Amino acid sequence: MRASSGGTARFGLALALALGASVSAHRRDEYLQAARIAVEPDHVGIVLDLTPGAAVADALLATIDGDRDGSLSTIEQVAYARRVLGEMSLVIDGRPLPLQLASSTFPDLREARRGEAGMRLRLRTGVPDLRPGPHQLTFTNAHLPEHSAYLANALVPESERVAVTAQRRAVDQHELTIEFTLGATPGATAGAASRAPLVATLAFAAALIVPLTRRRRPRESPSR
Repeated sequence: MRASSGGTARFGLALALALGASVSAHRRDEYLQAARIAVEPDHVGIVLDLTPGAAVADALLATIDGDRDGSLSTIEQVAYARRVLGEMSLVIDGRPLPLQLASSTFPDLREARRGEAGMRLRLRTGVPDLRPGPHQLTFTNAHLPEHSAYLANALVPESERVAVTAQRRAVDQHELTIEFTLGATPGATAGAASRAPLVATLAFAAALIVPLTRRRRPRESPSR
């Protein structure tokens, strides 16, 4: 049974507050990586917030600023986003799916160095041929494990066809497994229901026609 709209709103607000509190209160010497995962019938979307603490921000930003000019060019931002992307994986029902970078935003460097702002990456992958029934998704984040603290949560699906039934996390939350069920498309269900009376009618008609055909078959004239 799905939560009501009010319950969904409360859940979303609680999740946002929890993530916000974790981001604002994370340790100065940690790189907080918070992933929020949205499972939909034909795709999976991931919002990844990357917030370095003040004690590690300079070292991290220096690795992104390849030319050491004190600013992050578009090329440097894309290169780092792709690096992060390459150290993550998404598997559904044992099948690896390629994640793609949908967008990225980088903060003002002064705020980032104070540990007050972070980067946001939006990732996405298509999910073709996912049949109705139970499924399992596993998201793994292996980016900079030495100095990172991880958070991972499933969001409330927008589609009524998807229901998250369970979440299992690694101890440090660098890996999250989501159990979910997918319902049939409304069109397919309605189509099957609308075809059922027609199939039954045709079968009944065929049952009547066959005996009549046998009875009306002309008799062969006797040979002379």
